[in-house]
Amino acid sequence: MIQRVPTFCGKDCGGGACPLLAIVEDGVVTGIERNPAGRDLKPCPRGYELHLAHGAPERLLSPMIADGPRGSGRFREADWDEALDLTARRLGDVRARLGADAVLALGSAGSTGALHNSENLLARFLGAAGGATGLSSNYSNGAARFVLPYLFGSAAAESGWDAKTVRDSRLVVLWGANVLEARLGTELGTEIAAAARAGTPVVVIDPRRSRTAKALGARWIPIRPGTDAAMMLAVLYALFRDGRIDRRRADSLSVGLDDIERYVSGAADGVERSPEWAEPRCGVSASDIEDFARRYASARPAMLVPGYSIQRVRDGEETFRLTVALQVATGNFGIPGGSTGSLNNRLPTPRAGSLPAIDRGSPTVPIVRWPDAILEGRAGGYPSDVAAAYVAGFNAVNQGADCRKSIRAMESLEFSVCHEMFMTPTARYCDVVLPVASPLEKEDLCSPWLGNYLLYKPAAVTPRGLCRSDYDIFADLAARLGFGAAFSGGLDASGWIDRFIAESEVADEAAFRESGVYFGADRARVGLARFAADPEGHPLPTPSGKVELRSEAYARDTGRQAIPAWVDAPAAPDLPYLLVSPKTILRTHSQGGGARGGADAGELTVSTADAERLGVSNGDTLSISNDGGSIEARVVVSDDIAAGVVCLHEGAWLEPGPDGVDRGGCANTLTSTVGSGPATAPVMHGLPVRVKKAPLALDSFD
Repeated sequence: MIQRVPTFCGKDCGGGACPLLAIVEDGVVTGIERNPAGRDLKPCPRGYELHLAHGAPERLLSPMIADGPRGSGRFREADWDEALDLTARRLGDVRARLGADAVLALGSAGSTGALHNSENLLARFLGAAGGATGLSSNYSNGAARFVLPYLFGSAAAESGWDAKTVRDSRLVVLWGANVLEARLGTELGTEIAAAARAGTPVVVIDPRRSRTAKALGARWIPIRPGTDAAMMLAVLYALFRDGRIDRRRADSLSVGLDDIERYVSGAADGVERSPEWAEPRCGVSASDIEDFARRYASARPAMLVPGYSIQRVRDGEETFRLTVALQVATGNFGIPGGSTGSLNNRLPTPRAGSLPAIDRGSPTVPIVRWPDAILEGRAGGYPSDVAAAYVAGFNAVNQGADCRKSIRAMESLEFSVCHEMFMTPTARYCDVVLPVASPLEKEDLCSPWLGNYLLYKPAAVTPRGLCRSDYDIFADLAARLGFGAAFSGGLDASGWIDRFIAESEVADEAAFRESGVYFGADRARVGLARFAADPEGHPLPTPSGKVELRSEAYARDTGRQAIPAWVDAPAAPDLPYLLVSPKTILRTHSQGGGARGGADAGELTVSTADAERLGVSNGDTLSISNDGGSIEARVVVSDDIAAGVVCLHEGAWLEPGPDGVDRGGCANTLTSTVGSGPATAPVMHGLPVRVKKAPLALDSFD
């Protein structure tokens, strides 16, 4: 008997809420299809491969206990009683001796959903336990989320826009936004592609001619990573100089535009931030900047889609201050077919129940600094001395910054436990590894990153082996530690799902459970539209009631300028190349890495000009290094990357050799825990590196 069961992948890919059907034959998932109830919502290839990870032969099917030094990969199988008793005893001992804050919550959204969200479940579990040291910010958009409230106040939460409003656009600018791979919502790529087919011009500003740029036939403007703010200031210079700004309209919406004009014109400090000034900084010719400024100002409405990549850089906070300024200045703010320049996923989703948090007022550390917090503790200015880590949904050693430091941090702990489907680089450094259910083995519902809909899925099949859901693991462990009722609230997983649906806006529960999809009434919402239409009647919750392009609060809180500004990067002549580590359609972060890693794992893309300079061709091996570490990777020569820029797709699994050199292609070998700026957000692009031909291995002469 063949069944088609509603499901969704729940991956943290920028989509994650894609309506799918699991094809189940005799209790086995044999394939994944698109769910037609999802209408025009189109899943990506990662969703169609759910069953492959679920049935992978290397999947962990029983609890594992370390049976050798951390990182050795030596483990033995155990049953649940032994694994949970050991975990309860070791966590309880650390908490009893050193306090609740001695446990670090290393949680992330490796699994998402209203209930089975690994990050939220870990926070609730440790909150019920009495607290722990937590993480602040995130790896996705930490710099943007930090700065947007200074621009919009609490209305930042409503500053996004629905993908369907692209249909009104006369120009789409994808500034560092690779929407067909990094997604930015299930709908956005599809809608932009439809607009492009209908004749809407698309401009992509990116160090790479991405899959998105090629698929859409977009005009590509190659730019040096980390210099987007310099080009944005030069575009504003051209707009002010040529009188292309509706000052009355812009001034009704914002404060600070005059100050920005004085800054870019040079009236403030004698430095003109002109296209000629920007050219040597960002690698875009002055004539191309001038041409883009004219096209951008002439096409109304124009939608500027800022990708997360442009704020994962040094001083990444400034880029989102400037994307907002550009949309205000060009008259495209808060109108159909335009955008606010904000994160596009900042809109409410349909009402549904959610798992209540248990907040003990615990201390936090910036997520990018978690290894420093472990290694330095209170002596280093951190709020606690960490002795144990609980890891859930987070391949922290691989996906956090500075892999070598992360390994040292994990090795220094008294105890660590993680939930995993596979023996990841992080799991190898844990004392206990608990096998979790796959997305196909869990009932849940979810709302999308962006969009006005909800999805539901029953468990398509029973868990393989001894695998259990994160919720059930935490509930069992909480009971062992004496706070089971506080964690579970007296409900099992199905009970919570029933409550979430009962508290939702869904009127026909039976139809929702059968189809797996519910759509809200309006799927073409424009963020901050009421304010944009009537700024005086619907002011923003900011000191001025307007968009604060000049923010005295930002200056006071951060020590930075009140308006967006540019500071040249420190010179690094011994590190002449800039590394980017973008997303790939082949993986969701490190999910799909390891044994099932995509073909691009361990590949370094270089420009044709740089390949000639370095004396390499396709398939050769290059060494990429900086103070963080060293990687050896296979060369891919391409005309689709800017000169002076090299690319390692993120998510490949770390494979350090005895010499310390990573040969798996893990880009975070070269990243740093310093952070972006006042947000202390991760920096994953524009990393200065040296690149040279790798020496031949000795065994090549055997």
